[in-house]
Amino acid sequence: MSLLTISNLTKRYRRGGKTIAAVDDVSFHIDPGETLALAGPSGSGKSTIARLVLRLIESDAGRIEFEGNDFLALGGAALRARRARLQMVFQDPLAAFNPRATVARMLDDPLRIHGIASRAERPRRIAALLERVGLTTDLAPRAIHEISGGQRQRVAIARAIATKPSLIVLDEAVSALDVSVRGQILELLLDLQRQEQIAYLFISHDLGVVRAIAHRVVLLEAGQLAESGDAHAVIDAPQSAIGKALVAAAPRLNRTRP
Repeated sequence: MSLLTISNLTKRYRRGGKTIAAVDDVSFHIDPGETLALAGPSGSGKSTIARLVLRLIESDAGRIEFEGNDFLALGGAALRARRARLQMVFQDPLAAFNPRATVARMLDDPLRIHGIASRAERPRRIAALLERVGLTTDLAPRAIHEISGGQRQRVAIARAIATKPSLIVLDEAVSALDVSVRGQILELLLDLQRQEQIAYLFISHDLGVVRAIAHRVVLLEAGQLAESGDAHAVIDAPQSAIGKALVAAAPRLNRTRP
C-alpha cells in the first residue's frame, strides 16, 4: 500500500478577476521509504502541492490519503496526531523559524508539542538529534541566526525527524546552499532514508539535484502533470518539452543514487 496517494488534486486562485489553476487535476503516489521528486520551473505548482499535502492551505478538489487515512477528513486532535508523521523542511530555515530562537528551542518544540519526551528527557533527545544530523551539542544554546546556512538546514532536518515521521516534504531544501554543502545535505538525507526508511517528497527546479536523490520524478508545468516516471529514465530521455528544457538547464552532478 502506498504511503501517500494524491488523486485529482486541484487548487485555484482568483487574480485580477480571473481564475488561475495553480494545481490542476494532479495525481501521484509515494511508497514507504521512497523519494518522489516534484520538478518544474517557478510557478509550475510545486510549492502549492507541498502546502496542500501538509494542509497549510486547503484544496478545491481531489483526495489525499496518508498512511491509509483520508487526510482531508481529519481535524482537531486527530489531525495534530497525524501531522507528527508528516513533516516539512523549507528552503530557508532563517525565514521559517524565529531567527532569535536557540537551536535547542527549535528542537525542543516538537518534542514538547507532540508529547514525545518529558522535560527531563528532552535535553538528551536534543543532543541525540544534533548528533544524528552531524552537529555538535555546543550549537544548542546558539541562536538560529548565529549559525551557518548549512548548519541551519541540518537543524531543520533534525527538527523534522524529531517526531519520527514516515514522510518529509522538502521544498527546495538545498537550492540556497553552495555546491559543497548541498552535497553534504543530500548525503545526510540519503543516510537518514537508508537507516530510518523515511519517504521524501522532494521539490526542486533542478534536475541535477533530482537525479542525485530521487527514485521517481513528476514534472509539472503550469499546474499540470507533464511527465512522470523513473528519475533516471525521465532525465536521460525526457519526452515533454518542459522536461527537455529542464534537463538542458541542469548542472551536471557526478553523484547519482543507485
